Amino acid sequence: MIATYPVQTTSTPINDQVTTTTCYYLRKLLAKHTHELQSFIAAGAGLVADAKSNINHVLESLYLDDLEITLMARELEVLTQLHQSLSTQIGFGISISGQLAEVERRIFWILGLKRS
Repeated sequence: MIATYPVQTTSTPINDQVTTTTCYYLRKLLAKHTHELQSFIAAGAGLVADAKSNINHVLESLYLDDLEITLMARELEVLTQLHQSLSTQIGFGISISGQLAEVERRIFWILGLKRS
């Protein structure tokens, strides 16, 4: 039988979906906002993201499907780049704080967090 779709041959979890650089940036962002964030995930249902978390492990605990994990990892990569860009623009005095807040909201949401 010929398979025309990718077949998962191992039950090994997906590793290193989010780059080391992005994980570092996200942990810094989580540390900056640690006192304003709370998990909306049911207790024990997944890892709670914080400034010391392995972001890839958090994603693997929150999302069960490999494709969903990959999509969330890719979205975090894009959102992190956007956040860096917007943060730089604010440094130059450009008023885009609403856009930056929305990017942060989406990043935190993917990680199972919301502002309290």
